[in-house]
Amino acid sequence: MPKWEVVLKESVIEDLRSLGLPTSRKVLKEASQLLAADPRAEGRNLKTLRPNPVAERELRLLGKYRVLFNVNVARREVAIVLVGEKQGNALIVRGRRFTAHEDHLAE
Repeated sequence: MPKWEVVLKESVIEDLRSLGLPTSRKVLKEASQLLAADPRAEGRNLKTLRPNPVAERELRLLGKYRVLFNVNVARREVAIVLVGEKQGNALIVRGRRFTAHEDHLAE
């Protein structure tokens, strides 16, 4: 079975930049490898999120980094939409607490 194509939403470049060059390279490389293999797998580090306006799935990397992404099965494409660092219960994206994915959960 052919690999999945991994694409980045334009804003993800800034998300990665905020992590610093060595970390961003490591996160992007590992995420690309894992997601190209099978983005629909379920496991401790790869899971489906509760319905929210941001992304369908989450990949946990290197203990504290989160890669949020969507899967287009018909096109065999994985779109990374956000990269951040988990600090306690908060997801920090570009130095700020990210809450857009939580707003939907309060309904």
